[in-house]
Amino acid sequence: MSDYTNDKLRLVDSVNCGNVSCVCLPSVPRGVCFLHDGLAAVTYRVKQQIQFIRVNGDTLSLDKFIKVKGLVIGISACDSHLVVTYDEPGRVETITMDGRVIDEMDNQKAGKQLFKWPCYITTTSSGDIFISDCGNSTIIQMDRNLRITRTFTSPMLTSPHGIVSVSTDQLLVADQDSHSIVALNPTNDTVTPLLGQADGIQEPQAVAWCPASKKLYVGSDKRQSTLSEFEVRNEH
Repeated sequence: MSDYTNDKLRLVDSVNCGNVSCVCLPSVPRGVCFLHDGLAAVTYRVKQQIQFIRVNGDTLSLDKFIKVKGLVIGISACDSHLVVTYDEPGRVETITMDGRVIDEMDNQKAGKQLFKWPCYITTTSSGDIFISDCGNSTIIQMDRNLRITRTFTSPMLTSPHGIVSVSTDQLLVADQDSHSIVALNPTNDTVTPLLGQADGIQEPQAVAWCPASKKLYVGSDKRQSTLSEFEVRNEH
């Protein structure tokens, strides 16, 4: 979990929802993802860097970092590469682990105002890429080659931020302005409410899913940056 307020990356116990360990970071962290073989990655928007983190049991330690060209926010793993989002101007890139750009998509290449503020990103097991653009109130779906396949809009998607893949036919999205978590089914274009203010959701920004325990973790910078845990039993 990236701790934006305290410049830390935290390891959280998904069973007891408690902080296990943390590592101090040299810049403000934004997106974070787990890669493979005990390696994670976190983005530094202001420094335009991606920091790799070693996860050895309960210990986190800084590894190498790579420079990128832009204000990087979201990050996800796709095959053996990284997919990252940038704002000002908005674009998406597929890059190698050493920072080499493989492919990119921006408004000029798309031929239209596709991105306004793409922030969070997730990939599915089938290789589909989903990006939340809170500036346009949309969820954008791409294939591995960053070709746009679909765009999702809904009255329930007013300010989509954190997004996580639960299965090939369900995504969970944190909608900050509506104080809600919604479920998006890309196979039939449905968006349904899952959690709201009555459940304690306040300005959610990030979401994470634990398939083993069927628990959803929601990060918010409301109420002094909280991490809340929810059990979701009927996710389909």
